[in-house]
This record gives sequence, C-alpha cells and structure tokens, in this order.
Amino acid sequence: MYLVVFITSVYFPNLFSAVSSVKKNIFVFWYNNHFQKNLKFYLFSSLVLGLSLGFFQTSNAQHIARLRFEDDFSYLKSDTTRKSWDENLKYLPVFGQTTLSLGGEIREHYQNYTHANFGQIPTSYVTENPHQWLHRLLIHSDLQVHPKFRLFAQINNTVRFLNPNPITSQVEQNTFSFHQWFAELKLKDQWILRLGRQELLFGQERFIASREGPNNRQSFVGAHLIHKQKNIKTDLFYTHPVKLNLGAFDDELSTEKLAGIHVKYDRIVKEVNLDAYYYYFESYAREYYSSIGAENRHTLGLHAYSNPRRFNYDFEISKQLGRFKTLAIQSFMAVWDVNLAVKPHRYIGFSGNFVPGDQTSNDEYLNTFNTLFARPPFGQTVALNISNTLNLSPYIRYQKGTQWLVTARASFVQRTSKNDGLYTPNMTQLRPYDPKKMTSDAWKVCDIYALDINYVPTKHYFFQAEIGYCQAGTYLKSTGSGENVIYFAIRNAIKF
Repeated sequence: MYLVVFITSVYFPNLFSAVSSVKKNIFVFWYNNHFQKNLKFYLFSSLVLGLSLGFFQTSNAQHIARLRFEDDFSYLKSDTTRKSWDENLKYLPVFGQTTLSLGGEIREHYQNYTHANFGQIPTSYVTENPHQWLHRLLIHSDLQVHPKFRLFAQINNTVRFLNPNPITSQVEQNTFSFHQWFAELKLKDQWILRLGRQELLFGQERFIASREGPNNRQSFVGAHLIHKQKNIKTDLFYTHPVKLNLGAFDDELSTEKLAGIHVKYDRIVKEVNLDAYYYYFESYAREYYSSIGAENRHTLGLHAYSNPRRFNYDFEISKQLGRFKTLAIQSFMAVWDVNLAVKPHRYIGFSGNFVPGDQTSNDEYLNTFNTLFARPPFGQTVALNISNTLNLSPYIRYQKGTQWLVTARASFVQRTSKNDGLYTPNMTQLRPYDPKKMTSDAWKVCDIYALDINYVPTKHYFFQAEIGYCQAGTYLKSTGSGENVIYFAIRNAIKF
C-alpha cells in the first residue's frame, strides 16, 4: 500500500490530492473496526509469507502456467545437472516412454467485509459483517503415456472457516472432488483432442474464466479440440459446466450447455492481435425479470489488443442473439482498456464498459446481456456484473515484469436502463432485491475505490492484498439496503 501511495504522490500529485480525504476516512474506519480486532489473522498470514519466501527460492527455470495442464517442464528431459527436490517431481520415468509429473497448490485466503452485499442479506444470515478464512489445496498428476497421449488428473479440497453465515457451495467450499480428469490425444497436423473434466479460459476471461479469485475454480465436462499453427490458435468445444456441492465426490453435471469456437490470431498486422469467437449457451437456470426459463443464447464477438509496450489498448465488442422463454434476445457489450507508460513501470489508464440493459418489459425482446462464466469484473469487493451498466474507470498502475503488479482504481458505475435491474457475475438478480420494486428512477449504482497488490518473488509463491471501498448510489438505496461496503483480503499461494 505504501508503494502505491508513494507512486501516486510523486507522479500523479493532482489525483492524489483529489482522493486523499476519501482514502483517509476509509483507512481510519478500517483500522478502528477491523485491523485491531483481527490482528492475529494478519500476523499469521505475514508469517506464512515469510516462511514461504525462505522455502521457495529455488528452481526459477520452471514454467508454472495459470492452467496447470499447460505447465512446461520439457527442459528436464535433456537437463543432466543436479535437480532440486521439486524438479524431481516434474520428470519421473515410469516405464518405456511413460513419465509422470506431479504438482500442486496451497492457498490460504483471508477476507473481511463490512456490510457485505450493501447490507442486503438473506434472513438465514447471521451477520452482514463477516470475516472468513478460505483454504484451497490442489494436487495434480500428469501421466505422459506416449508422446501423443497423456492422462491428467487434479484433486481439489476447499474449506471455509470462521464465517457463521451459510456456505455458498459454488464459490466457497468443496470438501473433496476430482476437479479435473481428462485424456488428451495429439492428432495429425497439430490437432489436439481433450476429453473429460477440464478448465477453460479464453481472452480476458470476460465470458469463460478459470474463476481464480474465489475459493473454487470452475471446470467443465466435455470435448475440446485444439489446433495450433504458427500464430493462430483455434479452440472448438462442447461442454457442460460442473455444479459444485459442499461434500466429497458429490459434484453434479449441470444441465446447462456451453459450446463454441474461439480463434486467436497473434500479430494479424504489426502490433495488433485479434480474437474472434462464437459461443452457444443453453440454460434453464439464469434469472431475468425475477423469472427463470429456457434460454438459448448465441454470442459473437471481436477482441483486439496490443502487445505490451508504452501505449497499450484492449477493445472488445460482442453481440448476443437467441431466445429466453418467448422473448427474442437482442443485447450488446462494449469494453475498453487503454493505458500509457508515463515513466518506466508506471502507467496511467482508463478502462470501462457500456452494456445496455433491457429497454422495456412490455415488448417482445430481452436486452439483458449475459456474461456466461466470466471472472468478477469488479473484483471481490462487490458481486456486481457489468450487465445494464456504464462504467468509467480511471486507474494508475505499477508493473515490473512478472514480480510486481499494483493497481489503484476508481470505478464510477451507473445503470444504462431504468427498466432493468442489476445482476451478479453468475447472472443471479442482485437488484431490485424485492421483485415488487422492479422500477426505480435512479441511475447511480455505486462508486468503487480499490487497491490491488500482487507480488510474485518466485515462480512458486504468490501474494496478493486487496482493499476495496464501495459507496452505494441512489439506485441501490431505493431498491433495498444501501450501505457502503468495505472489503479487505490477503492471499498467500504456494505452487509447485
């Protein structure tokens, strides 16, 4: 946090003076109400951080990917030097051409909320100011049976502690399960076929994400065909998302269907990369107008972005068509992110989105946009989706290689239609909480101020701290409880 304050005051003095009073009030409230009460948790996490940094300072040559089945340890096959203990796990000869690779992740995550969900909580909840400890353990094995055939499996253990409120199974706890299990076959002409339960991730995760932030990651069961040629990668897939439950080996295959094609074209012209995609989604579980019914949705989009340089840009537009019950779907999304390096490692940027909501409930169209299985667009501070919002988000960033990524961001959010509500990232209706209060003349949703610190000193260790403050707007206050939200979290993850 001190690093961000220093960078802000030196390189952006006007911005610092404009928000300094807000920061001061947030900090004083957080310190008096949370830091002193929960000091032991912060000290424990710091101890984990210190021990981990001392223990995992070796083997920086390894490549640990976001999707663990994409880990690359091929250099070990020809490396005759003495290997570290963790490198020995990555290349274990079994018999003949068969080799085994083992790996895993341990993540401990502490969260603290003041007025979670703006103070609008179900009657079954005990408190609107919860704090909780989230534990995650992932262990995987990669059996390379033949140069063209392998088997991959990953077990998952996630548990929530301290919070007296009911557990949200989909994102907080899944006691034990096979998170991934699939067979992969390399076909001719650079084709790869993957069958089984697997993670998917495309682009900036605005539609299909690994869901790294919450305790439980998302997986899908189905077929995935991949083609790689020079600077073009094509993915074709047909899957069912997995519905997670609280116990051991009790996950269910969702009735929802997700299929599509995603083409990634690096450097289609100089300094321009382009993704083009089509997704088909079928569901009976998503909610609009406080109504659940049959949904068949087609998403087509383009995503253009630059390679890292002094000026960076990221633009994405998408159109959705289809049917929801008797309504024809006609919806649209535009997202942008541009930033400029004013000095080495120091950026000033502007991002946002424009996503129109439903225009009226009296016609034959549904204009509500569905982001399918996207990452939370506003972080963990609020469970708010971009559907029916206009968001303007200036930010400053410090980024040094893969070691430091620190972002201080403000997001000013309002509705784009008075005839539609707000939704969570999984498209559950967030507001109005009471269906009888479906209409409101208020536009303003909220102002979100967030600080996100990511520190990766080695390829084995990841530390993140996140502080967020959300000031509720007039729309939230007119449709239910409209308390301001304060969020604090620290994450320690060890990967090998």
